[in-house]
Amino acid sequence: RINHYGIFMHSLYRIIPSNEMKRTISLFATLLAIPVVSFTTNTHPTDVSVPPHRAPTFLDGGHESPVGSRRFQPTSTKTFLSKIHNEGDEDEKLESIEIPSFIKSPVISQVYPALVSHKEKYGNPNIPLGSTDGKRCKTLRRLHFQNKLSDDEVALLTDMGFRFHSFEDVYYECDFDEMLGKLMDYRAEFDTFQIPKKYEPDPELGAWVTMLRRLYRTKDLPANQIEKLNEVVFEWVSTRKCGSSFMSRYREVLSKLSEAAEAGVDISKLLIEDEELKKWIIGQRVAYENGNLSESRVQCMDEIPGVNWRGID
Repeated sequence: RINHYGIFMHSLYRIIPSNEMKRTISLFATLLAIPVVSFTTNTHPTDVSVPPHRAPTFLDGGHESPVGSRRFQPTSTKTFLSKIHNEGDEDEKLESIEIPSFIKSPVISQVYPALVSHKEKYGNPNIPLGSTDGKRCKTLRRLHFQNKLSDDEVALLTDMGFRFHSFEDVYYECDFDEMLGKLMDYRAEFDTFQIPKKYEPDPELGAWVTMLRRLYRTKDLPANQIEKLNEVVFEWVSTRKCGSSFMSRYREVLSKLSEAAEAGVDISKLLIEDEELKKWIIGQRVAYENGNLSESRVQCMDEIPGVNWRGID
């Protein structure tokens, strides 16, 4: 195939009279790494002189590009063929990876071999977004958040080390206007913006609203988004209460330390005086170190002011 390209380019070069067109063809061939012929100042098929400073070449040294100062780094036929051969080997390797029979999701079926290969190369299956498989990984995260993957599929990906969505991922990867439209639909149906954080019909929406409020509190929400939400009279404070023992105690701790921080109280001295408070925070740090603190609870702990809870002892 490369030889056919070379013959075609060589023939085209011979029949076109324009020097500018000849140089364009030469440039095109160089960019494709097709070493059809070497052009020098006075030696090429039609004996048409090409100024040295404009003369592309397929030799290793290369001349300057006629469109800029970047130098060509042509690839030899041998190197080019080797690259094609290696890519072919990689494709065969991916095709040989067996997909578990319990996988029903078409997206997992498509990306699973690439996940396995990426994990072998880099130690994790989290393929960057700038590729087809990376985009499939992004789709997987949304499917997981929407509860559209089976328990077996989630367990398989988790065991591989696949990173699922966090609340931050949902906010940053979802389109703001699209999610705002969903929120307004929820408002029209239930006459409130107090959507549960874990809203089963649309988990993404609950997580997105949670992040809106969190970013608003930390003053990290863009002004244009705040303006749009104010226009619909969005409720910035959640009135929903979690009944778990963690959240009940957490709200007490957050309220006490927030008030102390606002009053300029030395938090470190406060923790010395309140042993129960310090003991509870240390308990969360131990749970975190043992991998027993959920991501949502980690995010809650990060919001406690004046305390480095991950390093407290």
